This record gives sequence, structure tokens and C-alpha cells, in this order.
Amino acid sequence: MPTVFDLRQQALKAIAANRAEERELRRFIDETFDRVFNSPDEEPSLTEDPVPHDGKVAEATARDLGAEDEGNMGAEPQADLACPVNPNTTNTTTPTTTVNPNTTNTTTPTTTENTKTATERTLDLLKREDVRKLVAQSRAHTKRLESRRDTIARRTAMPTTPWKRATADDKFRYAGHAAEASNGNAFTLNLSGPVQRHLKTHANPLRAFTDTLNRELKKRGLSGLPYALTLEESSSGKLHVHGLTMPHNGTTDALRDALRAAGGLIGGRAGSRQLTIRKLSGAAGWAFYCRKDLEETDRVLAGEARLFLNRAMTQAAREFALSVRQV
Repeated sequence: MPTVFDLRQQALKAIAANRAEERELRRFIDETFDRVFNSPDEEPSLTEDPVPHDGKVAEATARDLGAEDEGNMGAEPQADLACPVNPNTTNTTTPTTTVNPNTTNTTTPTTTENTKTATERTLDLLKREDVRKLVAQSRAHTKRLESRRDTIARRTAMPTTPWKRATADDKFRYAGHAAEASNGNAFTLNLSGPVQRHLKTHANPLRAFTDTLNRELKKRGLSGLPYALTLEESSSGKLHVHGLTMPHNGTTDALRDALRAAGGLIGGRAGSRQLTIRKLSGAAGWAFYCRKDLEETDRVLAGEARLFLNRAMTQAAREFALSVRQV
């Protein structure tokens, strides 16, 4: 999408091109004038003007013409051919140029467009309907970007709402900051086909998934692990999970096994990309990313799509919120 700056640059390039054409036109006119009309400083040849050189050339030419014409019948007297020239007189006669009436004038006249200033040309360009549409689209796009940037800045900042009045979004952000302060992890889990179909038709999909996850964690000695998560429907229609956890006595491998088991085992090459776990960095940004499509996901699920914190994570987020308020 071209911006106003891009349009202005295009207008300036067009103006520069017009100026170059104008300079070329002026140069062509000057060369044509010099070719048709002799320059005052140019010294004419004998065949063009026999007057200079103190009149000697003119007198000699007159005598030669008179001698040639004496033998011709009906010739005019030599006295009529003589052209006495005062040597002290300067020739001011402008040479006559014969114009061929069949010659077509190829000189391009200067148009009104070439006489406009840069500001006038820019204003004319901005009056064009297609340019005005592009400018309007660029302004609308810029406004959307600014609005989105303000929203992201507001949602990724540290929450200031007291815990008792905090919304689910605020509590999820508090949980992200608490997990980051404790060197926690962020994860993304893809779900198998049967699990996706089960959750999409379940009346309470979050409860159905977290019950399965809690059982798998307990099997691996990770009962009571603080975690927060949410379901998300991708643009391709695949349901998956985004979440975060706090450190636990168990190993990361045990956590991976529990999450894969809760998501439904996926075989083949897709199974190697089923789960991604990384050290949590920029908790506010990750918390915002987890809920970015929450409203859209809620429309495709039979149940409610919402942000979820288990009991251990709720306690950790509350303690973090109180510590921030005290500081």
C-alpha cells in the first residue's frame, strides 16, 4: 500500500522529468535560433556578405561583375552595379532567411503544464481520483496500525488493576509475569484429530482438556504444576493450545510427555512438530499472543473459549500482583 510519502516522491519524479523535458526544449530552440540566424559575433564568409573588410571586397566584386556584363546584350551599365561602401559605416543589415512553406515546424511549443510550479503540479496530482483513493487508503491503514500498536502496548504493559478487581485478561498477564520471574516456560501444543473433534463439540472444552492434562501430569509426578493456557482455532481450522508453566521439581522431558499425551499422540513427521517448549521471555507479549484469537475461537467451539489458570498458577499470579502493588 503506497504511503503519502511514496505518492509525494512519485510526484517529485514526474516534476523532475517535466523540468528535464523543458530544459531539452529550450536547448533545442536555442540551437535552432543560432542555426537560422547568424550570431552577431560570427564572421560571415565572402559568399554570404561581401560588405566587410573596409569595402574592398565589395568594390572588387562590383568591378568583376561589371566586366562580365559589358559583353552581354541588354546588360545594365556598370555604374548601376557599383556599390560604393563607406569604410567607416557598420553594416547593420539583418540577413534574410528564406522559409520553405512546405517545411513542417517540429518545434514543440511550451505547454502550460511546463510553466507550473512544483507545488501546483503536486496539487494537481493530489486532485486525481485514483491518487485521492490511494491517499485515503494509506491514511486508513496508518490509523489501523496506530490503533493496533496502542492496543498491544496497553495489553503488554504490566497490569495496574488490583487483583480483586482484575479481569481474566489481567490475571492471565499477571500469571505470565510471575512465570517469567520464576524462569518458567512457554509452550504450543498441536492436537490430534480425534482430540480436536472432541473439544470442538464439548460443552466445556477447557475443562475436558485440563482434566486430561492433570491426569497425565499426575502420572509423571508433576501434580500441582502451575500452568495457564487457552485454546485457539487457527486460520486453517486446526485447534491447538498456547500456554505457560512455572518450574517444577520434575524434568522437562516429563512435562513434554504429559503435554503430548494430553494432546493425543501424532505420528509421522507431524509428531516431531507437535510440541514446542521454550524459556519464557517477554511474558506480557506471550500472554497477549495467547489470547489474540480468543473471540474467533469462541465462535467455532460449542462451549466457551476462555483463559484458564489452574489453582497453583492462580495463587502464584495473586502473590505476584500483591508484590507489584506493594512496590
